[in-house]
Amino acid sequence: MKVAFVSAFPVVPANEGARSRILQLTRAVRSLGHEVHFLFVDGTIDAEFDRAGHEAEFGSDHLHLVSRREGSVSTRLPGDLGFDIGLTAFRAVRKVHRLLGRDSGFYNHLDEFYYPAIGRQVQDIQRRLGIDAVIVEYAFHSRAFLGLPNDVLRILDTHDSFADRHRAFINTANKYGYWFSVPLAVERRALRRADVVVAIQDEEEQTFRQLLGPEPPVVATVSHILDLGGRVEDFTASDFLFLGSGNDANVISLKGFLQNIMPLVRTARPDIRLVLAGGICGRIEDGEGILKLGRVDNLKDAFTRAPLSINPITLGTGINIKLLDALAAGVATISTRTGARGLSERYQRGVVIVEDGNHQAFADAILWLASSSDQRQDLGNRAFEDAIEWNRRQMTVLGDILHGRQSCENR
Repeated sequence: MKVAFVSAFPVVPANEGARSRILQLTRAVRSLGHEVHFLFVDGTIDAEFDRAGHEAEFGSDHLHLVSRREGSVSTRLPGDLGFDIGLTAFRAVRKVHRLLGRDSGFYNHLDEFYYPAIGRQVQDIQRRLGIDAVIVEYAFHSRAFLGLPNDVLRILDTHDSFADRHRAFINTANKYGYWFSVPLAVERRALRRADVVVAIQDEEEQTFRQLLGPEPPVVATVSHILDLGGRVEDFTASDFLFLGSGNDANVISLKGFLQNIMPLVRTARPDIRLVLAGGICGRIEDGEGILKLGRVDNLKDAFTRAPLSINPITLGTGINIKLLDALAAGVATISTRTGARGLSERYQRGVVIVEDGNHQAFADAILWLASSSDQRQDLGNRAFEDAIEWNRRQMTVLGDILHGRQSCENR
């Protein structure tokens, strides 16, 4: 089976959550015996693209760049003009509603990050290569399904539910930090473009099922598939790690940690440090007791440098991939209740969960684990055992989807 991934996120290096999720999904599909093509959508997400790295991962003949610069002007204009006018009109109305303080001023157009050349190039690649299944990353690129032959399996990898996502951010320091938000009815329209909707956690699977009702598409959960090749062996270091991108949910949550919890830790143990890795480093000011690694190509290096992970997330949707990356590394995590959303109790043996807002309890958990390498290793071993079982479950569901064994009876 030939499977094409359509993604605006590069996956090499896989140093942030979305990149890691997509890369591991492509590898999982390959491991099931399928031929994988990676279609990188240029110009919609601000991200550097390492072509050589992607060619090494997928092969030069299985890597395809989707660009705005395709075809002649005469080819582009007739079909694009209406799309452009509609999007421009939507943005103009949104600007007025935002000035008036209306809730509708926070919503995105479903296809706001899309351009018509994406669909044309995806269709062309599908025809030339005989692609059997197309997996589109994120609902905002679901329009790429339109125009594909009926016998092509359309799989939408949602990552998150974006319905009314902005409402969790309105009362925060950055009320526009939600990235993307649409009304429920618009999210339903995005989901209906697919044959199979992939949720990243069980709770969102239930949300999507309720939203769609008894009609297709099929909904199934395939969460983050873990790379189990980077298990940490050395638990000597007492520092603790925050791994993440520079998205606003991470920034707001980590700043709250630095304000409310870090002083409690530093007062008791001024010798241990918070280690930051990933894009978050560029969004947080330097400070005493903070070590920034920047973007890391190998997560094992970061977790070995600080073999205790913290996940003080207080807002956002979807499962926290940083939490799962810690499981895969065999490292214990201290998490808020919100940060642990989507991770069932079955997989929490290596996670210490603290109620949101209980700053002292979070600090105490850090101090407890920072004081004992044996405790860190014991919880880390449990985390890795959970990671093995976690992967087994995800691979079973993924295989069923690709082989057509997911049916409406599973909904």
